Amino acid sequence: MTPDALIVLSGGSVAEKDPQTGNTIYRSTTYAESDAFGTLGGIARVKAAALLARKYPQAFLVTTGKEGPDDMSAASIQASELEALGVSRERIILEESSANTQTQVEESLRIACERGWQHALFVTSDYQVERVRAFVEHLREKPSCAISYQGAEPVLSEHDPAFSAEFARIEQSEPYERRLAAEARGVAAIKSGTYHSVSSEDKRERAV
Repeated sequence: MTPDALIVLSGGSVAEKDPQTGNTIYRSTTYAESDAFGTLGGIARVKAAALLARKYPQAFLVTTGKEGPDDMSAASIQASELEALGVSRERIILEESSANTQTQVEESLRIACERGWQHALFVTSDYQVERVRAFVEHLREKPSCAISYQGAEPVLSEHDPAFSAEFARIEQSEPYERRLAAEARGVAAIKSGTYHSVSSEDKRERAV
């Protein structure tokens, strides 16, 4: 089934100074940045979504997240990156109410229901797919549309063999292994009904 929307889950965002102009620029995290639970790599989700946008030219793209640096929403940062990658602004819908992955899922599906979409495709990091699936499966109100999931890394690897080789190295890193362990704990907690989101402090991005 062709998706009506690609939902791009935020993987964190950062602010930094442009070395040439001195201006502050905002971007999604790279694999070299992490939080308390390991590697982030949010930009991979954006790049994969841009490639999928070409594959599904009629699909809308929903960017997610209210919390970003300097009062910039994560959703708006993702949207700017998608535009830079060739996605028309008219196709992008900002979801700026959510504060974590769980509420990103809930709020984006609320938009999907309001718009009457038949199929929504979540685009996120491969490491997060199972936790997103668990959130959807444990929603109090089941979504009215079909849901599917796409890890960013397989999309990028198919497009660029060089990325595949680089990601193979990242998968062997300690921060990535920590992320996988944290995600497994998260999935287990969702299924057991004991899941709790962590504080914003624990989600702060920093260099690995």
